[in-house]
Amino acid sequence: MLIEVRGTRLYVDERGSADGPALLFLHGGPGSGSYDFLSFQGGRLAKHFHLIGVDQRGVQQSDPLTGPVNELDLVADFEALRETLGLASWSILGHSFGGRLALRYAIMHPTAVTRVIFENPAWDLLLNTETLIRAAQRIAPALQLPPHEGPATTQMLNDRFRLMHQLGDRRMEVYLGPDTQDLELPADTEIPDELHARSGQFSEAIMKTPEFLESLLPLLAQITQPALLIKGAYDPVTSPEEIARFQADVPKGTYYFAKNSAHFVHAEAADAYTELVTSFLS
Repeated sequence: MLIEVRGTRLYVDERGSADGPALLFLHGGPGSGSYDFLSFQGGRLAKHFHLIGVDQRGVQQSDPLTGPVNELDLVADFEALRETLGLASWSILGHSFGGRLALRYAIMHPTAVTRVIFENPAWDLLLNTETLIRAAQRIAPALQLPPHEGPATTQMLNDRFRLMHQLGDRRMEVYLGPDTQDLELPADTEIPDELHARSGQFSEAIMKTPEFLESLLPLLAQITQPALLIKGAYDPVTSPEEIARFQADVPKGTYYFAKNSAHFVHAEAADAYTELVTSFLS
């Protein structure tokens, strides 16, 4: 359904008992939408939680963008959605780019968030894209990481993402483990091209903002809730440095290493993922 929030309408998919513990899923991308995650985990997690998937402002089944957007806008949207749904609090689960939003939300609205889960988060784009290119070199050894000094910049990101585009049809191999190369993401074929175009516009808009370029590693120490970091063994996004900071800085942090998965643990090891999330949130 579409729910009016802060001047736009967000597509919200609610599953499970309304009396169950509330869990908000924050998708990655930027612009991936919640469709894929719910395809793999919606039915599983809805047995235990009041699961809420939301397409972020301007993404897929939500209304298209009509103006600028940044990460703080998205966090404000989530908080307004919680109030609209009449929920006192909820746990949040952020995948990839959604891990940035989950971190910002957890520290900006600590009383609204009971627990937080990060799946292969992208907290520092400088580190994330370096890790990504290193992973891509396993497929295309000729790829060379462009030299860069200082914090992340839009030009740096563009240069590194252009390298990834050189992989062509093999790009998805980087995000999957050796035993899950045949995984298909249903949104690729089941979401209309028009809605994918919205996601592209969102991604282009948000990647130019200062908030997107900001390293969020200093924020980890401000997490007060119990937090779980899920890292796929073959994931090409979350860097060793980010894992180390999480383990050192988050007082109530738990680290889980998914040894047979890559970037999409929720799909590559779906049953184990459901059990892990359910156990942590219970």
